[in-house]
Amino acid sequence: MILNRTGKIKLFNWNLYFTLLLFIGMSVQMSAQTYLVNGKVVANNGKALENVMVTDGDYTTVTNAKGEYKLSVSPHSKFVYVTTPSGYLPQDSLNVPKFYKPLNGIENSTYNFELIKNERDDSNHVVLVHADPQFNKIEEMPWYAEIVEDCATTVAQYKDRDVFGIDCGDLSFDKPELYSPYIDALNKANVPFYRVLGNHDLKLGGRSTEKSVSQYESFFGPANYSFNRGNAHYIVLNNVFYLGRDYHYMGYLNEKTYRWVEQDLSHVPKGSLVFISMHIPARLYEQEQPFKYDSQTINRQTVNIAPLFKMLEPYNAHIFTGHMHYNRNMIHSPNLYEHNTAAICGTWWQAEYCVDGTPQGYGVYEVTGDDVKWYFKSSGYPREHQMRAYSVGANKEHPEDIIVNVWNWDKTWKVEWKENGENRGAMTQFTGFDPGIVKMLDEKEKIDFSWAGPKETDHLFKATPHYENSTIEIIATDHFGEVFKTTL
Repeated sequence: MILNRTGKIKLFNWNLYFTLLLFIGMSVQMSAQTYLVNGKVVANNGKALENVMVTDGDYTTVTNAKGEYKLSVSPHSKFVYVTTPSGYLPQDSLNVPKFYKPLNGIENSTYNFELIKNERDDSNHVVLVHADPQFNKIEEMPWYAEIVEDCATTVAQYKDRDVFGIDCGDLSFDKPELYSPYIDALNKANVPFYRVLGNHDLKLGGRSTEKSVSQYESFFGPANYSFNRGNAHYIVLNNVFYLGRDYHYMGYLNEKTYRWVEQDLSHVPKGSLVFISMHIPARLYEQEQPFKYDSQTINRQTVNIAPLFKMLEPYNAHIFTGHMHYNRNMIHSPNLYEHNTAAICGTWWQAEYCVDGTPQGYGVYEVTGDDVKWYFKSSGYPREHQMRAYSVGANKEHPEDIIVNVWNWDKTWKVEWKENGENRGAMTQFTGFDPGIVKMLDEKEKIDFSWAGPKETDHLFKATPHYENSTIEIIATDHFGEVFKTTL
């Protein structure tokens, strides 16, 4: 009941209330009405491609035996696009893979896709994973070109394999005018690269997170998409949620994204190898930490990641992330592994090491059927360069110890040492600062960003020599039993 203007009680008009609710509901439903589009997916030899997923990022369908599809499209969707099947590539894949077409908003429009037959057998393929090129000025491109040249050398070593790359976001430092020279430079690697949206790829000043992605989309297409290579399924997701204030965001996957991932994975057989690529880490640590509502908690990890972890339980899953400018490998469960890849820009192109002492470089993932092996490739060094050792006195907090940084370490590695040929057993893992990056960033007047500084890392190891002027050998055994050595 309610009071009228005279203060007397009168009955609330529930019939009018429900009529208004019904009208509002119908209006919302009408405003969200889908419309149909259609088309055909064929190979470049004219062969119709069956069972190819087609989507607008909201709804999905698959092609029939004639390669034909009909798709209900959301009025808010901007693209219609395909999940490229194994054995095929999208058009113009060397520059920006064109697996998508902009929607014109007109009912019954036709969108046809012609895919290129992959000349290589992609059941055995290699993925180069980059993160955070984050260019601030054009003068940084020659330094990047040296790393791309290193990538090309790596690619040349895999003559019999299909090779492509994934760049995990922050493609520039809020400088979209540098996207084109970045694309041109990366083309010298001579393999296709797929991109992920990062927080520095957002259009700042937008009134909502949906408006903030338009800048990225204008260059690279949809921010959520998937494709197949061999037995593996790859999903790229936008987990950067813009909070409506410049430089403020959080790691978050919205409900539309989760619904789309559910549909996407429904086409992937259980037990398959699945790779998820996002910019912001899923988690900062292997074990979930107590949640705090502060910027350090919400913008460095994906705050609602648990549903994605649940969706990935039936698969052999790996997550590629960036954002943190350090290297960290986390085993979340026996079949869920996260690779947080160090920044290819090092310390924002101010130092050749990242904030944790990891060299500028990239991840290399060798996929053979249903199996995957990986290593970190330091730019300008051979594959065997997997650690850097420091003599006694290099670390002020541990002045009597030798120190070694094993940047691609995970908890399955072994790090041991010998002194004058005598086994000394396992080195002691600790969390601290890499002496090399501390020295590089010590002279603030020589760098552009006074706020840049080293970060603590847990992939450091120490040991106390028994004698002065000893010969020290360090032996690191990786996740796959491969042995690496270095000597002090």
